[in-house]
Amino acid sequence: MTGRSLLVVEDNALLRELLASALEARDFVVHTAASVADAKRCVLHVDPDGVILDIELGPGPNGFDFADMLREISPHAAIVFLTNLPDPRFAERTSDGLPTGVAYLRKTALSDIGSLVEALDAAMRGSGLSGYRHDRDSDRPLASLTRKQVEVMNLASDGKSNAQIAEDRDISVKSVEDLLSRAASALGVDAAHDGNIRVAAVRKFLEGRGVQVSSDVGYRPPR
Repeated sequence: MTGRSLLVVEDNALLRELLASALEARDFVVHTAASVADAKRCVLHVDPDGVILDIELGPGPNGFDFADMLREISPHAAIVFLTNLPDPRFAERTSDGLPTGVAYLRKTALSDIGSLVEALDAAMRGSGLSGYRHDRDSDRPLASLTRKQVEVMNLASDGKSNAQIAEDRDISVKSVEDLLSRAASALGVDAAHDGNIRVAAVRKFLEGRGVQVSSDVGYRPPR
């Protein structure tokens, strides 16, 4: 009997191969892709039963864009997002804006491959998914930030100035300053102890997103 077919979409080569090997050991037939373009070609060729999908996939379309596309070309395929992002707001989506019947797992909260397989099974059944929506956990990282604060912190972590953020968001510089100040407070940044509030807030924000932070440069901007 042929095992269920999976597509693993992950731009980190080491993690991609580790996932593929672990899932093959569970009798899945695994195909891999490093980008949305590769993933689309694979889906058209093999029509997988399920897709394990990162969200941040480098320049171009992200995992959410591919999931929308997948629902059009292969609506039966189960989708499990496997990501560092605490919730979809960090890629300018909302939890309610995701396709129906998906699982959303944070990489840092995944204890073992068995938990991933359980989430995949639930997505394939289309039921029992409430326990596999880490984006809705009240104690997820950075849950205290509002969507506007997340948007501004994303831009700040890209190295944009307050003036550039204001232009990008079509708001005043004062509004940007207020949003950054409230975000820093929500992140627990203490002006009396943390020095440069903006740098300290960006550091905590990136750490909450699962981005590696370099101690010698303050933070490493995401790709």
